Amino acid sequence: MKNVIILGGHGDGKVIVSALQDQITFGKHLMIYGFLNDFERKGEKIAGFPVLDKIENARRFLGQKDIYFITALLKVKETHKRSQIIERLRIPHDRYYTLIHPQATVSKSAKIGPGTFVGPHVTIMPDSLIGRHCSLRASANVGHDCVIGNYCYIGPNATLSGRVHLKDGVHIGPNASVLDRLELGSYSIIGMGSVVLKSVSDFTIAFGCPARNYTRLQRDEGDDLLICKESPS
Repeated sequence: MKNVIILGGHGDGKVIVSALQDQITFGKHLMIYGFLNDFERKGEKIAGFPVLDKIENARRFLGQKDIYFITALLKVKETHKRSQIIERLRIPHDRYYTLIHPQATVSKSAKIGPGTFVGPHVTIMPDSLIGRHCSLRASANVGHDCVIGNYCYIGPNATLSGRVHLKDGVHIGPNASVLDRLELGSYSIIGMGSVVLKSVSDFTIAFGCPARNYTRLQRDEGDDLLICKESPS
């Protein structure tokens, strides 16, 4: 039996709870242990499950060998900051739970990194590589031989054609499509419904049909976290 702690809150956390409950319904031996959250008080509930502590205190649960973690922290324009929060926890990779919804279709030759969520009706084609702490939402399609970095988000109904390369932290909005063999730069953002026909550089927002580079995201030093903000177009 695996006990799963969700790092996050009311948004993506509820999506993760629903998928975990579906796994349990389909016979998976696991239990939702609760949430780590920085905004709700200890003992409050999210999606019916208790807040156990703040995210920064995650390591205190490592002594319980049946505890596993999954992250629900990705947010557009804040992915870089939140990915660093996760890295600073120094939780071993083998203590992250990889959540694949029972209604997803994943090729046997595909590889999926720890802490990644694959939602219902997602299709992952042969020889694709998915990194750590990604979120692939309902009905997304990942073509063959794609390489997806860590902390990437692929929105509902989005489609990656074959051999697309997503570097770390890419956010692809719902219903967007990406042409084969393109590269999307680190922490770039693709707007919903966009059709991407050219590669996109790091820290860039692109949207439209066809998608065009619209503005850059500046990386400002704040404490020791890099915060992304829009620069004037």
